[in-house]
Amino acid sequence: MTVILEAAAAVDVAEPDRAPALLEPAAAERQALIERWAERHGVDAARRLAEAEDLADAVAAEITPENTVDTYAKSWRVWERFCAATELPELEGYRGGWWRS
Repeated sequence: MTVILEAAAAVDVAEPDRAPALLEPAAAERQALIERWAERHGVDAARRLAEAEDLADAVAAEITPENTVDTYAKSWRVWERFCAATELPELEGYRGGWWRS
């Protein structure tokens, strides 16, 4: 059972030989998640879960000021520079973990 995202399935019917475009990493990850939901809970539930996530993303985008997004992006760049300078992995941190390892 496979659930296809509309964006991934948007291949022109007039060109049947044209292969569908490859998904971006985030879209491919989302597609895999939707497929797992469909296997576990059925296609209808997977569709509703995906719609709920889309709504949550839209609400978050609407209520998050632009300067917050900019500040998060700047903070992440500082974190990346810190990790590069200290030779620490960016995504493996936890409080106190850098000096306990």
